Amino acid sequence: MKQQLVIRMMIVVTIVLLLLVSVLSYGTYRYYYEYESEALLSHATTSAYLYPQAQVGFETPSAFSVLVRTFGYPGTDLTIVDQSGSIVKTTGQRTRQASFSPEQLQKLSEGESVVQDYDVGDEHYLSVTSPIMTNETSEFAISFTRPLEDLDTLIREIWMTVVTIGVLIWLLALYTVIRIAERFVRPIRQIIETADEMVQGDFDVSVESNEKHELGALARTLTYLGAKVQQHQSTRNEFLSSVSHELRTPLTSIKGWTETIRGGDEKLSDETELGLSIIHSETERMIGLVEQLLDYTKIEESRLVLYRQELDLVSLLRKVTLQLKQSLEDKGITLVERYPQKSVGLFDENRLKQVFLNILENAIRFSPEGGTLTIRFVQSERVAFISIIDEGPGISRDHLQRITEMFYQAHVTEGSSGLGLAISKELIEAHEGKLVIESEVGHGTTVTVLLPLDPSELH
Repeated sequence: MKQQLVIRMMIVVTIVLLLLVSVLSYGTYRYYYEYESEALLSHATTSAYLYPQAQVGFETPSAFSVLVRTFGYPGTDLTIVDQSGSIVKTTGQRTRQASFSPEQLQKLSEGESVVQDYDVGDEHYLSVTSPIMTNETSEFAISFTRPLEDLDTLIREIWMTVVTIGVLIWLLALYTVIRIAERFVRPIRQIIETADEMVQGDFDVSVESNEKHELGALARTLTYLGAKVQQHQSTRNEFLSSVSHELRTPLTSIKGWTETIRGGDEKLSDETELGLSIIHSETERMIGLVEQLLDYTKIEESRLVLYRQELDLVSLLRKVTLQLKQSLEDKGITLVERYPQKSVGLFDENRLKQVFLNILENAIRFSPEGGTLTIRFVQSERVAFISIIDEGPGISRDHLQRITEMFYQAHVTEGSSGLGLAISKELIEAHEGKLVIESEVGHGTTVTVLLPLDPSELH
């Protein structure tokens, strides 16, 4: 953004400076040349007017010398030309004198002066010719010619000075524009960075800005927004934590009593047994939801603690699939397992078990009856790659971008809270790992868990 702002502002500055330099250069050129032309024209016109009254001639060298002393102009050659434009007498070299076009000769015959700006070789000349009128006729004309080398040099020096000043002004403008752009872009960049952090869920941020204009107001509003959201999050987490703790005790009691009643010696009717079975399963589901809510509040408040110990991931996966054996059989799903012999690292067994249970339960829930579920486990020297591949309906790209957000569900199903994948992602990242989800509508979903066998590998 800063670069684009500087480029656009400097384009404007450059265009303005080019226009100013061009105008100044052209104005200087016109001023000096027109001033010199006007001076020579005035002198030539006066000389041509006074010549008949001066009673001097140019037929002899001495007469021409008197003519030159009388009407000469410093730094110029005085030349007498006839009606055809041929040189009669001159104080300079004939090759340096201007030639006349028929139109210019016509003007001279009509009593008008002629100004000529021409080059001879590499030399630049200015010539002014005025007709000498005698009895309203003009047989001769007096011409003054001067080289313009000194004037050209002066104008070039002025041009160079103007260009140098223009370059210095451009550099100064560049420095100023960069400083101005930095001043405006810095708070915008801070606001963007703060907004990005808020998008990632970190609202304990603020934008330091002393600006008094709209950017300052936006920064203060964003800081206030972050504080309010953080306050609401804290209140919500406290509420969820409190409710979860309050619910866990009675739910555990209900589950325990249903198990006690069902396991007692007294024979229960089929209807009573069915009711207790429903109460027991629903209580287990509610306890699972409460545990997820407690995990969610711990993650949100950064209170999640891992109890690492040496763990074989292959052994853990076999335990998890054995636990889900009944669910697989109920839907007739074929489980394909591809494991290495052993894969050991420092992990929290309960948390990783929670992760794999959640991922596999999702895969079973969305797999078609009679389908295939594949667990593919490969490892490098330091990293384990565990992919769980189902043949479900797949997830669209729009849903895939948000599938690991808290409470977000791509497919709303009974018994799902929308917390499972979000908590799994946080638990995996707490192990310095990564969760990668790939899916295409109609082609199933692949969930890959990357775990470092060396805890520093994926930092």
